[in-house]
Amino acid sequence: MSENEYDELVRKMQQHEATIAQLLEMVAAVNRRLSEMEKKQEEPLHTYS
Repeated sequence: MSENEYDELVRKMQQHEATIAQLLEMVAAVNRRLSEMEKKQEEPLHTYS
């Protein structure tokens, strides 16, 4: 493997790592929103008579 090929693989790996980190942040944000929605659903409904 040439040095250029190695450098290209390293660059691609770093790009993949950055993409994975972004995807994990997105999943975490969605999970937080879902958790907030679930908490709101668990709250008792206020009914007025």
